[in-house]
Amino acid sequence: MKNFTGIKKNNKKMKNLFNLTLVLAAMLIFLNSCSDDILDKDPLNELSAEGYYNTKADAEAAIGGIYGKMTETFTGYYKWTHSVWSDMRADNTHAGFVADFINAQLHMSRASSNEPHPYAWNENFKFIGEANSVLDNVPGIQDPNFSEAEKNIILGQAYFIRGFCYFHLARVFGQVPIQLSNNDNDIYKAKSSQADVYAQVEQDMLMAESLLPAEYSSNFDTRARGTKGAAQSILAKVYAEIGNYTECAEYAGKVINNGVYSLLPTFEHLFDDQHKYNSESIFETVHVANNSNIATYASVQMLPPGDFSQYDDPSKIGSSWTVSYHRFNTCSTDLMAAFDEMGDEVRKYSSTLTVSDRSLISEPNYGYGPNEPISHIYKMGRSGEIFGGSNVMHLRLADIILLRAEALNNIGNTAEAVVLLNQVRARVELAPTTAASQSEVKLAILKERRLELLVENNRYWDLQRYYDDTSAFVTYLNGLTDSSGNSLGYEANANTIFAPIPQSEVDINPNLEQNAGY
Repeated sequence: MKNFTGIKKNNKKMKNLFNLTLVLAAMLIFLNSCSDDILDKDPLNELSAEGYYNTKADAEAAIGGIYGKMTETFTGYYKWTHSVWSDMRADNTHAGFVADFINAQLHMSRASSNEPHPYAWNENFKFIGEANSVLDNVPGIQDPNFSEAEKNIILGQAYFIRGFCYFHLARVFGQVPIQLSNNDNDIYKAKSSQADVYAQVEQDMLMAESLLPAEYSSNFDTRARGTKGAAQSILAKVYAEIGNYTECAEYAGKVINNGVYSLLPTFEHLFDDQHKYNSESIFETVHVANNSNIATYASVQMLPPGDFSQYDDPSKIGSSWTVSYHRFNTCSTDLMAAFDEMGDEVRKYSSTLTVSDRSLISEPNYGYGPNEPISHIYKMGRSGEIFGGSNVMHLRLADIILLRAEALNNIGNTAEAVVLLNQVRARVELAPTTAASQSEVKLAILKERRLELLVENNRYWDLQRYYDDTSAFVTYLNGLTDSSGNSLGYEANANTIFAPIPQSEVDINPNLEQNAGY
């Protein structure tokens, strides 16, 4: 039977044909033509930059349409391939049976034309282009029913979306083109430095912070739309990435103290699909079960086939797609050992599903010996159905608490960092940390973030910041082994810590150079 990745790829080609050749030029054409075959099934298909930015309703439909596109079933990046960049390329998970993903995991230099690189590039630029359309056109709307305050909230969301996408592009690719208007005739732009891209993210998020409310009238909008706290969260992350820990601590503190967010008392409730839009959520994208347009198939790619009751823990709720093929993002044996070393039964239970009987699943061809139990990601959706309703949590409070702890420790306020670290540990029934020195606390925070934030788009960059030295980071990656001590075969170097630009984009744009090392 054809594997689901192949099905996805074919559907992707049919539904979003422009993604095969998407560069900034194609993106601009898309935004100004709004062809029916591209803009289907969400509010934006009724709008064009030339004729339909006339009313408040048009502006609301345009910004809503961007959020809608982020949740489309066959949008790959925000559903699950972000875990490729954060966890699979680090040390938490392994690729499935598809060579493209194994190449990406191992940092191989020949991976520039295949999945999953186009998702991370094409989809982020698609959403940037649509945010630019809002920023270009909404200020000119003359509608007496459209107040300046309402207009500013929509513009703030567009700044947030654009900055959010450039943040991901900067982390994954390093250098990317910066396009800030669809009216810019310079459509074949060269790459800007990673520092310049982060500076643009900072600028966009500061604008979003100034324009957006702390919360909306509905809890749904507060958790599923850009807010002041969401912008401040990305600012904290940007400042951590560029080593400005004073600003990181300040902005993380703003989020923690704004009164909108609180840790959910029970960790399991974060991912059980019964507590969406909860108090810990800062920004999540929305999916609806059994809706072929805005569902998610993340879990079907990660969970083993069949009824979960046949596996090691019959208390796990849900059933999985029955087709047997090698799943993506199986947990590394090192990750499972980290749960055990920490004594972290709470997060281990909520995050993973282990299969000891190898006869029950198809054999992964990478990362496991023939007699080892195989653990799978249970965290990103429990139903395992093709069209699942699990939301994707992009930003939540525990991440920001631990990020502030990291920042405070880096600037010498280790005692306060320990208080924050223990706050997260207490939620999962762990004793206070015994770490005391700055170096001990630094390592304790790294370990805590690994288990707390598994497959939430953090691990790769957490490791980079921890080592704070490209050579040491590369050495760590290339030293990764399986449980028998055999090398996993990573080929990381100073260049390949960034992903390659999809070769189709380089071929089209004469000013776009492939990243070094590919």
